[in-house]
Amino acid sequence: MKYVIVGACIAAAGAVEGIRTVDPRGEIAVIDGEKRGSYTRPLISYFLAEPERFINIDYRSPAFFAKHNVRLLPARAERIDRQQKQLLLDNGEAIDYDRLLLATGARPWIPAIPGVEQDWVKSFYTIADAESINELVDADKEMVIIGSGLIGMKAAEASLKQGLRVSLVEKEETIMPRIMTAEAAFIMRKHLEDCGLNIITAEEVVAFLPEHMVKLRSGEHLRADIVIMAAGTRPQTELATACGLIVHKGIEVDAQFRTSDPDIFAAGDVIETLNLCSGQTELMALLPHAHREGLLAGANMAGEENHYQGGIPLNSVSLMGWHICSAGEAGKEADKILRWQNERQYLELIFEKGYLSKYIAINLPEISGPLTTMLEKKLMIPQSEWEELMSSGPSLSIIPATYWQEIRRLEGYGNTECC
Repeated sequence: MKYVIVGACIAAAGAVEGIRTVDPRGEIAVIDGEKRGSYTRPLISYFLAEPERFINIDYRSPAFFAKHNVRLLPARAERIDRQQKQLLLDNGEAIDYDRLLLATGARPWIPAIPGVEQDWVKSFYTIADAESINELVDADKEMVIIGSGLIGMKAAEASLKQGLRVSLVEKEETIMPRIMTAEAAFIMRKHLEDCGLNIITAEEVVAFLPEHMVKLRSGEHLRADIVIMAAGTRPQTELATACGLIVHKGIEVDAQFRTSDPDIFAAGDVIETLNLCSGQTELMALLPHAHREGLLAGANMAGEENHYQGGIPLNSVSLMGWHICSAGEAGKEADKILRWQNERQYLELIFEKGYLSKYIAINLPEISGPLTTMLEKKLMIPQSEWEELMSSGPSLSIIPATYWQEIRRLEGYGNTECC
């Protein structure tokens, strides 16, 4: 069996492991379009802050691919010939496949803002982007970051650590609007401003002027030696679209990660999967899901029949010494909200029809795992137990007793009362 994987990302590494659990001898070729190996994309912000310390950010080392007898090709895939079952590369090589996996990931979305093509306006998504930014970094310089998603926030943290003066522009009313409520965002904003970040919300960039100025819709101008565009990403679906696979916002796959061609699979940021919170199939470009998707897709390519049940929105990040974990979605039918906070910790629980639908935990990493499980498995926890957790101050020792009972039951130990 000949397996070809397009991309060397986290999903691709997972697919190699999945294939090898089933087929120890089949041929595997991984097409590394970036020509940088399998690295951990979230660590590029650490590389930006301390390039000498984080020069090696491999997710899987070259030894991993050698151990699994994988041919790693530094080339870019240009076209899929589904009739001949070949992948055509930019070096002229044609690679035969029996099973093909598209793990092409995403790319930065760059809005069509006048002046965005200037060489001091950068994206921040690959290690090459970080290297390009580092060439311009100097402690006396000023940086403007567009967008307050996780990419923008990590870029801001790295740049502050480098000694730059950093302003962040977010078009929404609050920072990190996709993962935080207004109340949680207010707390994080104060912390980040105390650390030196200049935050501007409810504002848009309308031009990048040649004299290194960023013009805002309000008419205000910001000095910028460097600009980082962190306005979001889009899945890299071009290969799939060109060969006639079904593509919406991302590649359509079934529960086994098959595309509309039964010999072509896809996994990671390029696909649409089931959001267990919304019940809708949508883009779920989240690192925690990518490896598992790749692992299951790889095993299925090799002949297994694993079904993926979907995932939940889940983000975990550290910013300027504070840890944030957020999971789930606050739907329109949210009927109860519980909040608790002290000087540097915050917990917000949002409920819908009696079930936990979203939580945001700041500097409470020890309870994030149980909360995620309760949300993902839709465990019905009595409100009295939630209120006890919040009134006592959240900690692992007072996680609702019903949670432990349900976990034991789900693991097959019976509905034993928690002692």
